[in-house]
Amino acid sequence: MKLSERFHRIWFSLFFSFCLTNATAAQAIESDADEPLRINARSVEANEKTGIAIYTGNVEAQQGRLSIRADRVEIRTREHQTEFIRATGKPAKLHQQASAQTEEIQAEANRIDYHVLDKKLDMMGDVSVQRAQDLFTGDVLHYDLNSKSLNAAGNEKSDGRVHAVIQPKKQSKESGSSVKP
Repeated sequence: MKLSERFHRIWFSLFFSFCLTNATAAQAIESDADEPLRINARSVEANEKTGIAIYTGNVEAQQGRLSIRADRVEIRTREHQTEFIRATGKPAKLHQQASAQTEEIQAEANRIDYHVLDKKLDMMGDVSVQRAQDLFTGDVLHYDLNSKSLNAAGNEKSDGRVHAVIQPKKQSKESGSSVKP
C-alpha cells in the first residue's frame, strides 16, 4: 500500500469519529475504514520527504458511508503516521449517511482542522453540525475526542452566541429505552 493511501485511510477513520457519540456508531466507522478510499480532485501535490499531500479543486473524498467535500484538503504525516488534516472551503462539508445503527450526520465549516495525535478537532467559520434533527451552530468549535469535551463560541453575526436545537428522545413503550425517531 502506498504511503498516501495509508495515511488517507487513517485520516478518514479518525476524522469522522468527532461527531459520533455511541459505540454502535464507532463500530460503523471501523467497518467504513475497511472500505476503499476514493478521492477526486483537480490536482494533488504530494511530497513523501515532507509528509505533506495537498488535494485542491473541488475535492471529493469518500470511504464507505463517509464523505467530505472541500476546496482544499491538506494531510501531514510523519514516520508514516497522520499527524494533521485540514479541510478548507466555502464551506468544507462532512457527511455520514444513516445506517440501522447511526443517524445521518452533516457538518460544515470554512475550516476543519484535525490534530490526529492529540485527538482534537477544531472547526472555524460558520460552523454547523446536524445529527438527525439536532442542530448546533456557531463560529468556532473545539472538540477533544479523549475527554469528549466541547468548547464553542459564536460570532458577531449571531450576537456572539452559539445555537443548539436538541430534540427530546422518545421512550419506547415496550423496552422503556430512549429512542430517536
